[in-house]
Amino acid sequence: MLEEISAHVYKHWKLMARRPGELAWLIVYPFVGLISLGILSFYLKSQGAPLETMLYVLVGVIVWSFYEVSQRAISYAITFDIWNNCLRHSFAGKSSVMHFIIGNSTFGLLSSVVAFALVSFTSIIIFGFNIFLAGFYLMNLLSVFIFATGMGLLIDSLMITRGEKWMSLIWMGTGFIMIFSGVYYPIDILPYPMQWISFALPSTHAIISMRAALTLDMSVANTEFIIGLLTSFVYLLFSSLIFRWSLKKSKISGVLTKY
Repeated sequence: MLEEISAHVYKHWKLMARRPGELAWLIVYPFVGLISLGILSFYLKSQGAPLETMLYVLVGVIVWSFYEVSQRAISYAITFDIWNNCLRHSFAGKSSVMHFIIGNSTFGLLSSVVAFALVSFTSIIIFGFNIFLAGFYLMNLLSVFIFATGMGLLIDSLMITRGEKWMSLIWMGTGFIMIFSGVYYPIDILPYPMQWISFALPSTHAIISMRAALTLDMSVANTEFIIGLLTSFVYLLFSSLIFRWSLKKSKISGVLTKY
């Protein structure tokens, strides 16, 4: 089992070694997001915005970079195989769906930790904001990671059943979820129907918990942490079942053999 899982991690490693430009989604994009939005928060503060504005923005940027890298890692597992016309080979061997999920999500976790460390220490140096003060509540990143893995699997399911035309969901889906997760603002400013969608997303609860921990509102931090973690597992279970079904369907329909 370990051999099959490590094979997926190794494939990602080799792809990135051969295509150094792919490091942009791991290093450049999170860094650019932090700097640009961090400067924006400084500007808002200079215009009289409360200090909490910076906390809202920087927590959102750092947590969301973790989500984006996690989701892209597992979505790119299918994308690169489609681009290289070798998708059918990835599922022709003894590697199972579980090996695929664990292997690619492991690489996603490792990549996310690297991106998180980059933006977190940069935030300390440039903006004087230390997200590590959240302590235990950094575990909210686990909810974010599990949720991102689940969403990545849903996108993979569409690609292996409908083809590469659904590939754009890798980027579109992230932006759509970001709107409802309250990444840069409290969700209570959203229209009421949109708030229901927000509360259904584990990422919303993880971000709220992280912010509450940093403002020492431990009651909210604990409640939101538990809700976020439990709902993230629900998403992962559902998406894993969908991915397994989609893989079987693509083999029967012949879509898998096209790539």
